[in-house]
Amino acid sequence: MTTPDYYERLAQEFKKSKEGIEALTKRQNEMRAELVKAIQENGYEDDKGHLWYEAGSVELKYERRVSRSFNSDAAEQWARGLGIWEDLKKVVELLDEDKLLGYVWANKDKEAEVQGFYTEKESWALKA
Repeated sequence: MTTPDYYERLAQEFKKSKEGIEALTKRQNEMRAELVKAIQENGYEDDKGHLWYEAGSVELKYERRVSRSFNSDAAEQWARGLGIWEDLKKVVELLDEDKLLGYVWANKDKEAEVQGFYTEKESWALKA
């Protein structure tokens, strides 16, 4: 059988390990920033735009990542300017949650049914 002393020691060790992880994460972030600066100042760029730097026996890569996003406002202005907006637009019908709640407010007998449309997600966090 485990004793309360065991759990007290376990909780204290848990708190210390959490503090240690925070200190290590802080140091890791500092080292990362310093290495990135060194790569940017001294590294070379490959054909894909990645930066490389050889730090002794360790080869570092500062990887370039590109993402594209669609500017729907600019595209809409462009389409309207060409007069083709009506041909390109799409109408999407959605239930308005605020209107649904207004309906329930006025029709209390429907509240239980509408509550069934909501799902709850439960999570737990250990604090020490």
